Amino acid sequence: MIDDGVMRVIEKMERFQQDWSDSWNIPRGQGLLMHQLALAAGCRRLVEVGTSYGYSGLFLASAARSGGGVLDTFERNPDKIAQSAEFFAEAGLSEFVNQHDGDALELLKQLDDGVDFVFLDATKDETEDYWRVIEPKLAPRCIVAVDNTSTHPEQLGGFVRMLRRLEDFSSCDVQVGHGFELAVRPG
Repeated sequence: MIDDGVMRVIEKMERFQQDWSDSWNIPRGQGLLMHQLALAAGCRRLVEVGTSYGYSGLFLASAARSGGGVLDTFERNPDKIAQSAEFFAEAGLSEFVNQHDGDALELLKQLDDGVDFVFLDATKDETEDYWRVIEPKLAPRCIVAVDNTSTHPEQLGGFVRMLRRLEDFSSCDVQVGHGFELAVRPG
């Protein structure tokens, strides 16, 4: 369950997001679904590539807090990093979020192994590159969500086909929000 303090910040962001020309938040239903998946799987090490203003991070950090874990989130835009830090603090989630400032492809290499939830929602043309870096760090049982499969099928199609061919993952299209590929490695 997402507590009232986090929901107030989520609702605040929804009211103001139309004023941000560079905000591409996931819909609330998708955030809630990812939150529930992370809770159900008992995820403690969550990673988000593409923080933006922190909207999806609020759902993931809330799940991390419930499970006694942490969200590592990556963003290269300093204005978005500063604003998302304010939203995480306002929601009471700062201690459950590690914000990484810079090139995710380089910064992901520094993460420890054992990541059990990954949300890939950054530059679509770099999704396969993010995957190559994060895949060796995934826990035996993990969840991978790749955003925008409905809105960017030409950019993500090859990656989705590759993900579906992996023998140790079960992967499918989820028609919630902007569409996302959901892959699970049962362990």
